[in-house]
Amino acid sequence: MFVRNGLLLPCVALAFALLTSCGDSDEVVHPVSRPVELLELDCMKEGGVDSLTRTIECNYPKNAESTVKVKKFEFSGNYSAYVVVGDDLEDPELDWAMPVETGAKIPVPDTGALAFAILDGKDRVVDVWKVVFVAEKSSSSKKSSSSSTKSKSSSSSKKSSSSSVKSESSSSEKPSSSSAKSESSSSEKPSSSSAKSESSSSTKKSSSSSTKSGSSSSDKSSSSSAKPGSSSSEKPGSSSAKPESSSSVPPASSSSVKPESSSSEESSSSSVIEVPTNDPLTPIVPPSSSDSDQVVLLSDFAVDKQNSSVHVEGNKVYVEVPYGSNLKALRVLPMDTVANLERPVKMKFVDDLGVLNEYTVVAGMQLPGTTFDARDYSGFWATTSDAMENTVTEAAIKIKSEANLEFGSSQMTISTKEVSGSWIGIEGSWKMAGGFYFAGTYDGTSAIDIYQQGYSSGTPSTGASDISKDMTFGKSFSARPTGFDVTYSYSHVKNSNSTYPQKSLIYVMLVSRDNKVVASGVVTDNSSIGMHKVHVDLAYGSDSGLLSSNYPVASGLSVGTGNENVATIHVMFASSAYAFVVAGGTLGNDNKYRGGENSKLVVDDFKLVY
Repeated sequence: MFVRNGLLLPCVALAFALLTSCGDSDEVVHPVSRPVELLELDCMKEGGVDSLTRTIECNYPKNAESTVKVKKFEFSGNYSAYVVVGDDLEDPELDWAMPVETGAKIPVPDTGALAFAILDGKDRVVDVWKVVFVAEKSSSSKKSSSSSTKSKSSSSSKKSSSSSVKSESSSSEKPSSSSAKSESSSSEKPSSSSAKSESSSSTKKSSSSSTKSGSSSSDKSSSSSAKPGSSSSEKPGSSSAKPESSSSVPPASSSSVKPESSSSEESSSSSVIEVPTNDPLTPIVPPSSSDSDQVVLLSDFAVDKQNSSVHVEGNKVYVEVPYGSNLKALRVLPMDTVANLERPVKMKFVDDLGVLNEYTVVAGMQLPGTTFDARDYSGFWATTSDAMENTVTEAAIKIKSEANLEFGSSQMTISTKEVSGSWIGIEGSWKMAGGFYFAGTYDGTSAIDIYQQGYSSGTPSTGASDISKDMTFGKSFSARPTGFDVTYSYSHVKNSNSTYPQKSLIYVMLVSRDNKVVASGVVTDNSSIGMHKVHVDLAYGSDSGLLSSNYPVASGLSVGTGNENVATIHVMFASSAYAFVVAGGTLGNDNKYRGGENSKLVVDDFKLVY
């Protein structure tokens, strides 16, 4: 679960304003915008977090040690937390030997009083949370609320652009979804997307975009110069999403729901939302007006989907659901009706101050296995590495190579390797294959499928082998992200083929059911670069040059308008952009290698941005 941001009541704000640090008595410690981003205790009751009063309801621990385990406790900035000694929460005394952090076990005092103090970078108390132990109630059901009020933080709205790649300075840890990231000026790297790189280290912090924790991965503080996409119905805002507090408010006027579309047509119903579509295969859900007069609190808005989450940034509400969810038929609460959230829609909610406002509701999802803690076996990702490591002998010729995909330290490494053919132990032919990890499937099973795609019998050919013919590109997907963030490094080894020079490749394409490229974004590097993070805007109505690049892409695609419904997502990570065509000869590379041997692409994190 997560803790939401919100507006402080005047008395709470006043209390915070009176807090000062001991060393700076004339400096007021101002309240911060909810430093606690992700909070989970093993004793926590469902729906037991009240961000407004800073109270956490827990069942009294039943373990013999009477300890509370901190399952998750993460911050959006340079903050820390310690256990409070005693019950003075206005001027708390801290137990410096008992930090509150993920994995910590906190003893519960005999008094049952437990509190945590949040400190800023100067060790000044800026917030205090109190844990209240309550007796368990039998079969009480609480509705989980995962929405929030309007955020005060400013967020640049962003239009769909033609694959410009931005870079930001990154901390030594991987930022959580709501954490603001400050930009620094950095030198631009040559790239097909005009990439600016962002410094980063490989130290990984748990990402709040995990669907298990139910928070978002799409927070960005920077905006890009953008070219508008062809679809006037989509003006994707910044993907930042800061959770906020929720509280009860007096009823206000009724809420209404309407689709945000290029034709400016409005739905007359608040219970079923549909958008105009040029896809004849998309079913139309009949509208209903049964809930047209229902007042909906923003803090109560949620979707009836396990491991989903709702995040509010200004007048944008981002709903994240697990991969594979049907965005056409999401049951929304408390309206208890079905909405089509494949595209942004307009809804009216009452915020915590009792004000009725219109919000743009955007739904999205992350792809499985994109924290790269280990290889994903869900079937979403495919690789040529398994075939590379499977040595075979055909017609007395031994074809061998080695695996070129590995996972470790929450990172994926793919590399470019030689594939060789030898006869009775005498090396006679060499080819070069890149490392590929992509959304789709791969039919090759052994090194002979790399060395000679489509080989059936006879003597393996020394000619070029296009292994992309065994690749099927794309996996089911219907959301409309505005871009993606990727944290990676690249080690460049030059090759001698001037027509197909060595460079890395990362791309995303959204494709319609009739093989139109709805949107795309790409980043490449032709020289080494350390671990860093870049943001790539997806250009709607553009292929970003991918279809004419000689990169490994699906055949039969053409550029769409950007307004088509999305049916699949194509994602590619490659250590050598051109080495899917395995070329070489009996004289070694013979100036034909399309990759540089041992070139490496290391991917640390990948997030879709909405």
